[in-house]
Order: sequence, then structure tokens, then C-alpha cells
Amino acid sequence: MIAFLRGRPAGTGPDYVIIDVGGIGYKVHVPTPVIGALADNSGDATVHTYMHVREDAMQLYGFLQETDREIFELLIQVSGIGPKAALAILSSMPVQSFIQSVLHEQVHILVQVPGVGKKTAQRVIIELKDKLGKISVERGPETSGVPGGLSDETGDALQALVALGYNPVEARRALGKIAGSGNAPVKPEDLVRMALKELARF
Repeated sequence: MIAFLRGRPAGTGPDYVIIDVGGIGYKVHVPTPVIGALADNSGDATVHTYMHVREDAMQLYGFLQETDREIFELLIQVSGIGPKAALAILSSMPVQSFIQSVLHEQVHILVQVPGVGKKTAQRVIIELKDKLGKISVERGPETSGVPGGLSDETGDALQALVALGYNPVEARRALGKIAGSGNAPVKPEDLVRMALKELARF
């Protein structure tokens, strides 16, 4: 098993990144926020990986945090959740938000993930609540609600934009431009309004 890769991000796709390790490019399927984080990284990055082996293929799945990989591995143990569905869940919301959704039994949040129905969401909660409770304690409070060091307000705005149907990578890029302008608003609703203007220019 390949536990991690350390190398230069050399390209991205809709659900993957290419990591150049000593001149060899590894295709690694990752949650959407990871694509945005690595796309802005010009140096070496470490990606913690899980290798999924099937009869007809071997695929790598990658994460910036070891605990995120652990959560992915827990998810694919749930009946009805395969690697693609697990990746969709971790692409649709910040990891800490997913953990809280399970701990508080918020089925209505989990069913917003494409491909996750009510019964599957209930199985995730039943099978993972205790396990994720331990991870949440070990992980501790995060300085940001989303990966990549975004503030809580920006994280809320990002989730709102994704809920409106925008691509998380493009939404994050728009919010990054606003933050870089030096006069970013404090309220999430103002951030969303300004981000919508930026997204209209893409």
C-alpha cells in the first residue's frame, strides 16, 4: 500500500490531481477542496493516500490530513458507500462539518450530497457516530471551518455558494480574490454577494 506521496502538483482534473514524484506522475483522486489547495501550491506537497484495488483497476485516493484519510476509510466500510460516494461526501462539505452532521444526526444535511439518500445517510450515522466522536476529540477544534485556512466567515460563504450549485474550486477562487483585495467584508452574506459578481466573470 502507498501510504503517502510527496512531490510537486503537476496538474489537476475534475476530481484528481497529478503528483510528480521524482519524474513519475501519480494520478490521485481527491476531494474538491484539495484540488484548489494544491492548484495554488508551487512547491512540494504531501498527500496521504489510500489505494483501492479492484479486479480491473487500482486507484489512489488522497487527502491533506491523515485523519481525513481515516474518515474516508471508515466511510467506505459503510454498506452502500463506495470510494466515489465517500469522495463526494468529503467534497460537498468540510470534514469537520461532516463529523458534526453525523454526531448530531443531521440526516437533512447528509442527503444533500449527490447520490446519498435518506437510508444511506441513516446508515452512515448509525455506523460511524461513535467512531467519528473519537476522531473529533482527537482532532480538536480547527482554526478554520474549511480546509486551506479560510476564516469561519469565508467558510460559511463557500458552503453557501456550493449549495447554490457553484463548483467549490471556482467558488474558493472567487473568495480568494475578494480576500486578496484587502477590503473583504466581514459578513458571509456580503462575501457571497461579492463572490457571485466574481463568478459571473469566469
